[in-house]
Amino acid sequence: MHPDGTRDQDQAQFWNATDACCDFYGSGVDDSGYLRSLIDQIIVELNVDTDRIYLIGYSNRAFMAYRMACDHADIIAAVASLAGATFANPEDCSAAEPVRTLQIHGTLDGAIDYLGGETDQGPYPGAVETTEQWASFNQCSLDADSSLPTLDLDSRVPGFETMVARYADDCDPGGRSELWTIAGGSHNPPLSADF
Repeated sequence: MHPDGTRDQDQAQFWNATDACCDFYGSGVDDSGYLRSLIDQIIVELNVDTDRIYLIGYSNRAFMAYRMACDHADIIAAVASLAGATFANPEDCSAAEPVRTLQIHGTLDGAIDYLGGETDQGPYPGAVETTEQWASFNQCSLDADSSLPTLDLDSRVPGFETMVARYADDCDPGGRSELWTIAGGSHNPPLSADF
């Protein structure tokens, strides 16, 4: 079972994540509070290691994962974002504790541009800027290690197309940021078995 977002007036599900995504009709639904209460309820009812709560999201859900890390860094240990972004303005994120982040993004993403862009609601940062914002929140050096082996994540792109940039030096304990750039990858890359 997994939580679903609210249906808008077009019956499309969405999460009210950042100022750029994706409450396009201005419902103001508090998805951050809803997901936090859901996490708290699961902790009460199940045996949960509260130091290992991770969120992963694709597209709008990836924006929501970052929103949760901003609003609830006290309980979120790490997030992984595929084709999403964080807030355009770092001051809109109030992460009070380190959160490990992984940004996975295709360079040919036509929906959420790798270099950043704008939706009908507002701007969003690119993949590098998103990763570096979180590296800064985590007090990491912005001198990324890009010497790591490449990965084969996209089954449509031949070879090991994904470059890894890791921001792991001088981070606060529990913090780190990483970017996996899928060269030639689209918004919805067909993931390889290695992924």
